[in-house]
Formats: sequence, C-alpha cells, structure tokens
Amino acid sequence: MKRLLLVFLLSSILFYSCSSNEARTYQELRMDTVCSFTFYCDNSDEIAREGFALIDKISSMIDRFDEKSELSHVNSNASGGPVKVSDELFSLIKQAYGVCEYTDGAFNIAIAPLVDLWKIGSDEARRPSDEEIESVLPLLDYRNIILDDAQKTIEFRMDGMAIDLGGAGKGYAADALASLFREKGVESAIINLGGNVYMIGQRTDGKPWTVGLQSPGSGRGEYYTTVEAIDESVVTSGAYERYFIDSDGTLYHHILSSRTGYPTDGDIVSSSIISSSSTLADMLSTACFASSLDKAEEIAEHYAVKAVFLLDDQSIIRVGF
Repeated sequence: MKRLLLVFLLSSILFYSCSSNEARTYQELRMDTVCSFTFYCDNSDEIAREGFALIDKISSMIDRFDEKSELSHVNSNASGGPVKVSDELFSLIKQAYGVCEYTDGAFNIAIAPLVDLWKIGSDEARRPSDEEIESVLPLLDYRNIILDDAQKTIEFRMDGMAIDLGGAGKGYAADALASLFREKGVESAIINLGGNVYMIGQRTDGKPWTVGLQSPGSGRGEYYTTVEAIDESVVTSGAYERYFIDSDGTLYHHILSSRTGYPTDGDIVSSSIISSSSTLADMLSTACFASSLDKAEEIAEHYAVKAVFLLDDQSIIRVGF
C-alpha cells in the first residue's frame, strides 16, 4: 500500500559519512514508485547501484503481480498443498502473520482477493457489487494460511486465497537497504521509497532529522505536525493518497476492511509510525489506521513504537514520545 509523502523540513540537508564532503542523490523508479537515496560517500555510485539491485531482488521475491516472483508461485500453488519457500520469504510472511494475529486482521496479508476486486490505484478502479464482495470475504481469513516452521512451507486451506505483502514490502526493502548502506560505511543518509522513509544516523550538527507529516487534503509541502528521528523509519498511512470517486460522488480509499469488504471508516485520517524497523512501521501504520483510536494506541504501545494519529476533528494524538 502506497504511503503518504513525508516532507523534510530542512532547507539544506547536511550529511556525513565515509570520507567525502559532498552529498549525492540517486533516484530511480522501483516497486511502482520513485525510490531515492541521498548520502555522502566516495564510492556512492557503486553503493547506489547495489541498492537498486537489492530492491530488484526483493521485488522478485514479493511482487505478487510478477508471475516469476516467489510470492506469485506461492499464490498459484499453495491451495493445492504445501509450497516450499526461501528462509527469507518465510521469515517475512511469518512476521506479517504475527501482526495479523495481534491486530485481529486490521493488517491482513490475505487481503489480495479483495484488493483485486476494487483495483484502487489503477485505471480500472471500481466499486464492486455487494454480491462480488460477499463472494470473496471467506477467502480473507488469514487463519487459513498454514505456516510450517520446520519445513518452511506455506499452504492455503481454501482455493482462491492469495497473499499480498504490499503493506510490508517497502518497509522490508528500506530495512535491507539501511543494513547494506551501514555495511558499506554510510553513517548518515535518507532512504525514501515512495514516502516510506528511513533516516540513517543523524544530522552533522548532532541533531535528529526533522520530518513533517503531510496534511490530508492539502498541497505537497503542507504538514500538520513534525517528528524527529535518528536511525528510524517514518511511515504514514491515510485515506487521501490512493482513492477513486464513483459516479455518484462517493470517495473510496485503498485501505480495505477484510471484515466488511469496503474501505475502512474510522476516526483516524492519518496514521504515522516511527520505528527502527521500517518493516514493522509499514505494517503497523496500516493496522492503526484501520483500527479504532483505542486499539491503535494499544497496538503502538504493545510494539513499543512511536505513533502520531491525526483524527477527523483535526486533533493530534501522540503515543510513545
């Protein structure tokens, strides 16, 4: 799921790392979004190439729309019996499954059949009929995904089920990139995967990075509050970035409820998570957005992350600061 743009409130961004004295930014289209790295390093060209290659490798594992991906193979075959997967994919799915369990499906990796009905974010977006929605609801129960830890296999109890890792993929890639860059000696950098942002280190003046959170319904660069981060990721979910308006004027956003089959409808209009794990922040931003405020606060406290929730009355709730 696409994440909202995070606006950096720095007129000039200062970095330090390796032994170079000049910041470099690299930007390419990956994972259906603009991905960029900004950092100091004498061998930054080589590191950037490795970074984009790493994103491609991860995409080849988790992109369910790529028929050659490992996840696509799972989705095509797991209804017929256990499918052996790599340790890496199994570990990611198991972590995501745990979030499904704790959030009672507010974050749900079994949501794929419903996502495919609505097609929000594509030119084919539409409101499915009530009958169509009812027909896929039984396929959305994540508890019908069977994980075998010993064999590293995945199996579906029902034909037609499919796993969607869109709510974790960019976070997982950001964590992998942060690890790679640190291994290469990068001490200060910003990784931005379509608004899913990871800040490595801190500014050269010793202060944290300052990040502005986009105001819902406002122009780019307009923010409703700021957060600070050092060696942390900031991920935001909301109803106003991917949506379509039906012929009757009704707006339908992309964060869908596996209970009702329709877009979630709650008091939270923007949910931001700040965590050293971008994978976790990615999943929890969706889970909290799809939950009541009380449940969202409980989720943030349980996972010991910082959270900022903007409510529909424009009040701001901060957790863990």
